[in-house]
Amino acid sequence: MSTKSYRGRSVRRWGGLLLLLPLLSACSQGTPTNQGVDARIDPPPSAIEQAMIGEASAATFSAAGEVVTVYLLDRNGYLAPMSLRLDDQSPSNQSSAQKAIAWMTVNQQLKDQLPQGFYAVLPEGTKVSSVTENQSEETVSVDFATPFPSIKATQERKVIEALVWTLTELPGINKVKLSIAGKPIRSLPASGLPVDTVLTRGLGINLQTTKDVQPSRSMGVTLYFSSRTADGEGYFVPVTRLIDRQPDVAKAALEQLILGPQNTKSLHAVLTSDMSIEKLSQLADTVNVSLKHTNWEPKSLVPSEMMEALVLTLTEATGLPQVRVVMNGDDSFVDSDQRSYDRPVTRPAYVNSLSR
Repeated sequence: MSTKSYRGRSVRRWGGLLLLLPLLSACSQGTPTNQGVDARIDPPPSAIEQAMIGEASAATFSAAGEVVTVYLLDRNGYLAPMSLRLDDQSPSNQSSAQKAIAWMTVNQQLKDQLPQGFYAVLPEGTKVSSVTENQSEETVSVDFATPFPSIKATQERKVIEALVWTLTELPGINKVKLSIAGKPIRSLPASGLPVDTVLTRGLGINLQTTKDVQPSRSMGVTLYFSSRTADGEGYFVPVTRLIDRQPDVAKAALEQLILGPQNTKSLHAVLTSDMSIEKLSQLADTVNVSLKHTNWEPKSLVPSEMMEALVLTLTEATGLPQVRVVMNGDDSFVDSDQRSYDRPVTRPAYVNSLSR
């Protein structure tokens, strides 16, 4: 896949997963246990080598220019994160948030620089009056200028989702406030859907509902499935699925990831149905998960796509920065990109850095 490397990431912690239940209902779209970590005095040379390669890859990708992650629409109508490396022509007086919003806005000059098959969500002519970051409150406030261009009712929620998920990619930002001409956006003009004054990722993205689930008794889990561009290049798509409320969000998310996507034409499963969860716990800053795979043989390579989606899903569900995985009792397996998993791995630094 197109995830380049793993590195540390600021930990996100948020409260209720469904802050906008009225909006969700209108849209159709664990107990900790100590699992003992094997401390290796002399880690295998391959593990050291892969760690160095990962760090070098991250440095190489960002060294040639600033990187911003923006959420764009793909050809199937899903929002997906794209990590864009900005060239030296990007305005130096703009903040990362302003640059990200610029890439999310339809602009003929920038259009050809987006990955093929991906589209900006903010209508052409969208102008921003101010962007204010409050690091102590982990909040960014965006005030749009009037007149704000009209958006189709069917696309309004997508725009809000893209803004919230893009802006919460910024370091230390977990909350977003949106306004127009200084007035908070309290409802969407075309659809009438309500909008909270303070938005978080609890809003969800690419929402799905499951049969017989009542929104008022549900919770959202965000799952990362894979998709392909027209040219066959792979990328990840986050999907928030509403399920019956459960006490262990991480376990519930992983169970749903194993079930796979609802839309199998556009999205592809990353885990197989013959996989099961033996144990899942959280200890300090790490999610520990032990999996059972009936068809996996020791020493065989695990698909890197599977492991990356697993890490993305579990770190999203818990807000913890890293995951330790044991497969069929083996904690020293290697994936198809030659990454070793004998130690915890952190959430990807850059997701979906497709060719442009």
